Amino acid sequence: MSSLEHRKDEAIEYFEQRFKIKIRKKEYFFEALTHSSFLNENRKWPYNHNERLEFLGDAVLQLSSSDFIFFAYPDFSEGVLTPLRANLVNSLMLSKIALSLSLDKYLFISKGEKMSVEQFLSQLNDKTVDESKLKCYVLADAVEALFGAIYLDQGFQVAKNVIVDILKHFVSEVIEKNNQKDYKSVLQEKMQELYKKAPNYQVVKSEGPAHQVFYTVSVSINDKEIGLGDGWSKKDAEEKAAQNALKEERWK
Repeated sequence: MSSLEHRKDEAIEYFEQRFKIKIRKKEYFFEALTHSSFLNENRKWPYNHNERLEFLGDAVLQLSSSDFIFFAYPDFSEGVLTPLRANLVNSLMLSKIALSLSLDKYLFISKGEKMSVEQFLSQLNDKTVDESKLKCYVLADAVEALFGAIYLDQGFQVAKNVIVDILKHFVSEVIEKNNQKDYKSVLQEKMQELYKKAPNYQVVKSEGPAHQVFYTVSVSINDKEIGLGDGWSKKDAEEKAAQNALKEERWK
């Protein structure tokens, strides 16, 4: 048996035990574990890369996580649930989830991408690094692809059960870390109180390729900049800008 075949068998056995399922179509899971870079080095690999499954898994994850926190936290308003969900399934949290599932051991990736995963691991363990700026899309995308594979193979209810069982171990960390502060809403309320108008957000810089853009956003009131923030999405950058504005002006 080749090393690749051995790794495939190990992966299936692991997922069946980890998720307490009997896999029907192994091909879904091999595709979920296949990064596009691996195909460049292994032309005869019979499976597609995981981008389509990632697309599907993202939708399954959004609905499952929304359902989970909606019923788990009946006292949370929409303004609290929305950032909670965003922080629970962002790229950093998904990367951590991937590590909790040992996906880094089962992925089929190129040597170069493997080095990027190892670098992420070393940075994650480095307490001097700003964790909010850490991302590992190889791991995050693989988690979503895996959820897509489980959905196709087992149906939505099983996929949802698997996802919720995982998220339960991370939701307290997210709530504690963010203290459920919806900074944009808080800032808007403050601006309405002081100036009777909403703050203005504007992208002042964007860097990186189209699929991985890092944004810097400015928030202003009456043409005066009151905060800057950055993030891997405009929404995250706006939230950070609002947080910094509140801190700078000592409104909160």
